[in-house]
Amino acid sequence: MTSTRHFTQGHLASSLTLAFITLLHQIATVTSFEVPFPPSRAEIRASTITSKNNVVATSTASPSSLPVPVTQSLQLSSGTRAEVIYCLPPQQSSPTNFLSSLLSGNNKKKDTHNNKPVLAFLHGSFHASWCWSEYYMPFFAGLGYPCVALSLQGTGGTPAIPKGVKKVKIESHVADLDSFLRGLSSKSKCDLGLDLGDKPQIVLVGHSFGGLTIMKWLEQYYSESTNRTDVNLAGVGLLCSVPPSGNGPMTIRYLFRSLSDSWKITVGFAMKKAIVDKALCRQLFFGGELLDSGISDGDLERYQSYFERDTAATIDLGDLAGKLPSILVDKKTGNAPFVSYLQQLALKPYVLGASDDFIVDKEGVSETGRYMGLDEEDIDIVDSPHDVMLGKKWQSGANAILQWVKGI
Repeated sequence: MTSTRHFTQGHLASSLTLAFITLLHQIATVTSFEVPFPPSRAEIRASTITSKNNVVATSTASPSSLPVPVTQSLQLSSGTRAEVIYCLPPQQSSPTNFLSSLLSGNNKKKDTHNNKPVLAFLHGSFHASWCWSEYYMPFFAGLGYPCVALSLQGTGGTPAIPKGVKKVKIESHVADLDSFLRGLSSKSKCDLGLDLGDKPQIVLVGHSFGGLTIMKWLEQYYSESTNRTDVNLAGVGLLCSVPPSGNGPMTIRYLFRSLSDSWKITVGFAMKKAIVDKALCRQLFFGGELLDSGISDGDLERYQSYFERDTAATIDLGDLAGKLPSILVDKKTGNAPFVSYLQQLALKPYVLGASDDFIVDKEGVSETGRYMGLDEEDIDIVDSPHDVMLGKKWQSGANAILQWVKGI
């Protein structure tokens, strides 16, 4: 009995030692990890850690009780080295459970994503993936939805190709978005290593000019020559999106309504005055004065510094003019040529507008709705300025999107 007891105790000690060493090895070999935040909202990319594989891992600001967004620089199959932020739901299994499963011989990784779809976010002009990480990504990941966001070429984290160019063609954005979405599946040859599973359901969400980029990607995705097996698209949502006809018709409408407002939009974007003019920046993106927008002077200055960094190269509007999504719409209905495919997705197409949007007017939102095959009553209008993901009213848009994605 004594020898048996000693053998059992010795075997258990050896197993625990092996489990502990294995756990340390896993921690030591990860390519990125989370960095604790200061109490206030830290600057994006403020704390940078370089792993042994030279992958940059950076934390963005988030309340300590919510999942932490992490930034990486990843190589897309399109050839672009792109900034990607991801935020995953909390792990369901604790270290104790890990050791128990290892000792029992069942060391398979648990599904930590609750079988909920991946939310893939795409930003608009003057922004990058950071705009989703302030509120939306921790919010949705805290509810069990894995979140990912891509920074397009020309932003601070994703330099334009070739180096030094000031304009990026829409085809480059579409190619990067396609590579990014295909890389979310671990079975794809383009796998980005985010461990989201084999062909996870993807809900694609775009804001402002990101919405128009998605329209162009959908044109390509639903063309007869495209292989759609790597992207398990479950739904598409467009938030305050630039409409299929682009900014031109909206600018003309603003000219007839208010010369002053039209001038503000023109100088704010074309002359980049929104980067240096606080009052103009508040009005264009955040709904006006401090009491209305909920954007402090500190946050505003921080966002303006990001705007400057993320406009190193901008969309080539001259090139885009001859390739606008509106060119292919049904002239009677305004529907996109792929509307019938969208109706077959797990989620009905989604279009959201903002009641206090200074940039995209009601007619623009309605045009986007028709393009996606929606009736006017199907379009959501929330109480928010143009930047629905930032400021004190961010939950208006987040809650509306949540109700939509719950449809899966």
